[in-house]
Amino acid sequence: MSNDDQYPELDHTHAPFFDSLVNTQHRHPLSFHMPGHKFDPELLPELTDFFGAGVVTGDLNEALPPIDYLHAPTGTLIEAQRLAADAVGADHTFFLINGSTVGNQAMLMTVARDGQKVIVPRAAHRSVYAGLILSGATPIYVAPRYHPLVRFPLAVEADAVHARLIEHPDVVAIHVTSPNYYGYLSDVGALVELAHAHNIPLLVDEAHGAHLPFHPDLPRSAISLGADLVVQSPHKTLGALTQAAWLHLTGERVPLTTLQYLVAILQSSSPSVLFTGSLDVARRQAVLHGKELLDRTLELSQRARTAIRAIPGLWCYGEDLVGDYGIAAHDPTKLVIRVTDTGLTGKEFAAELWSRFTISVEFADLWQVICSITIADTAPRIDRLVDALRDIAQQHHGVATLRADRVELAPPPLPQLALNPRQATFRPARRVSIIEAAGEICAEQVIPYPPGIPLLMPGEVISAEMIEYVQYLLQQRIKIVGPEDLQLNTVRVITQ
Repeated sequence: MSNDDQYPELDHTHAPFFDSLVNTQHRHPLSFHMPGHKFDPELLPELTDFFGAGVVTGDLNEALPPIDYLHAPTGTLIEAQRLAADAVGADHTFFLINGSTVGNQAMLMTVARDGQKVIVPRAAHRSVYAGLILSGATPIYVAPRYHPLVRFPLAVEADAVHARLIEHPDVVAIHVTSPNYYGYLSDVGALVELAHAHNIPLLVDEAHGAHLPFHPDLPRSAISLGADLVVQSPHKTLGALTQAAWLHLTGERVPLTTLQYLVAILQSSSPSVLFTGSLDVARRQAVLHGKELLDRTLELSQRARTAIRAIPGLWCYGEDLVGDYGIAAHDPTKLVIRVTDTGLTGKEFAAELWSRFTISVEFADLWQVICSITIADTAPRIDRLVDALRDIAQQHHGVATLRADRVELAPPPLPQLALNPRQATFRPARRVSIIEAAGEICAEQVIPYPPGIPLLMPGEVISAEMIEYVQYLLQQRIKIVGPEDLQLNTVRVITQ
């Protein structure tokens, strides 16, 4: 990055990159370069009828002289990224056009090489596992500790990470996810102290926490707690477009030049200004108006939680879970709604919300539906959600009971690691029947989605217990991603 001294003082009322797009578009450039649509909204009328003309007229790129280039910024993009870093308290910020996915991949590739060990809680997003494959790192897993009420590991405990550090003193980094899909946070401050005491960086997937720096009543962001690398998705909890994310660097434990190089390698060389421009204006809005917008969001979240708790058959978790199982804090904008007392699974409840009320949720598991409340929500939207929840709960509560095939099956122990993910990914493989795969080494990912936490990774030994559990999830209509055969009648295994 260029020397900050050559750029003007930071002014958060500006969105320098986005403003350059607006000014350039207003000049109505005559294009003899890509994109092929030449900014003509009439070329594909069905596209502009649906998305609006701006999706084409605003699809500018660096071939236009005023537009800065993401991979070699010289002006407005540098200033925009400096403003984003200042907004959250980081030293450097990168704009990402491939979501937090590419941030997780770049973080791991920067800190680890072939065979080097990285501590990773098993409850990590599939993009983290992709980062392990790309980097060649060997994962040292922290076994999940499932919360008995939510039936999901809601945080990673510092003591468990410390134990893995003692067992593997040659670990080069720690990667954790906080907050998770359910809105619960680990004790990142303690993890920072632990990592830095061993002179290694802490990497945090904070994709669901881009709003945290902008309101004092929300849990503290990992950036303010001293994490070395933090990825956030402003498209999840602020106003940026889907796929737009930030990667923040603080301190000197991670080499800036290496990180910058890898981010450029991993991202498209044709970056969309729709994404980068949205990051610029989302930052400006969060700095200038985030407090008041989040005041309303928190009020609506509390209103919804209180109302849901009063509905027979439902419960909405919140601060009541903080303090146990490593949970240090809770993001109140996530509504974790237990629905099983209605006799429905979370998946079935979510299906009724959609089919009867056209309401979609963040995701659903076998026990809960999870709703995300953001700065875009209003009181009528919350009322509509609560009314629909009440209607479905009243219809089923006291009538239906869980069928025998819905009896909970405990997840099996972590698989044995025979090869690291990268080694296994590039080994010859063959397909075998899933029921005959016990004892084989898996050659592909098997991931219930959402929330995208792998049951099996390339290089792990398939156990009979794992086969039984996978079949149980399929019976519950949990979507599986990763394997070649999505129905998992067969699985690819390493050729011995």
